[in-house]
Amino acid sequence: MLVSIFNDVLGPVMRGPSSSHCAAALRLGRLARDLMGGEIDDVLVEFDRAGSLPTTHHSQGSDMGLFGGLLGWDAADERLPGSMETFAQAGARIRIATVDVGDPHPNTYRLTLRNDQVRHALRAISTGGGMIEVIAIDGATLSIFGDYVETLLWVTTSQDSELNATEIRRRVSAIDRDAIGLVDLSTLAIENGLLLRVTS
Repeated sequence: MLVSIFNDVLGPVMRGPSSSHCAAALRLGRLARDLMGGEIDDVLVEFDRAGSLPTTHHSQGSDMGLFGGLLGWDAADERLPGSMETFAQAGARIRIATVDVGDPHPNTYRLTLRNDQVRHALRAISTGGGMIEVIAIDGATLSIFGDYVETLLWVTTSQDSELNATEIRRRVSAIDRDAIGLVDLSTLAIENGLLLRVTS
C-alpha cells in the first residue's frame, strides 16, 4: 500500500474540524453503508456517557462525517455539513443516544442499522488521524481497519443441518489460504449461526 505524505502523515483530505471525529466517522459510515448494501431505513447511534463523543459529536463533526458516510459521500464533499438532514430527508429514521456501557475507548461508536430485510449492529473506534477499527459486528468480536477487502457471509446453522457449525469450521480450516491468495479466513460465532470472514 502506498503512503501519501499528505493523507497518511499530515492528515486525511477532509472537511474539518477534527480528523478523529469527522474523517473517521465518515469512513465508519461508508463501511456501515456497505454492510447494509446501501439501504438503511433506521439507524441508532450510541455513545458511551464516559467517552468523548456525547459532548463533541456535533461540534467536532462526527454527525456530519457519519451521515455523509452513510450516504456514500466522499470526505471532501461540499454537501457534508447538511448530511444529517439529507439522510433524514431520504426517509431514514435517526436516533442518537447516550448510554452507560463502559466502553474502554473514548471514541467508540455503536451503530444499529435496519432496513426491510436485515438488521446489523456495528461497534467501532476512531484511532486518530481519520483511521478506524471495527471491533464487533453482530456481537462477533473482530478487528477490521478497512485496509483489506473483507467479505462477510452470514450462515444460519442448526444441529440437524448437514452444514452445522462444526462441519463449516472443519471445511474452512482445510482450505489452503496461501494457494488462493487469502490473508485470512475465519469463522465467528453469532446468534443463530456463524459469520464467515474472508480477508483478501
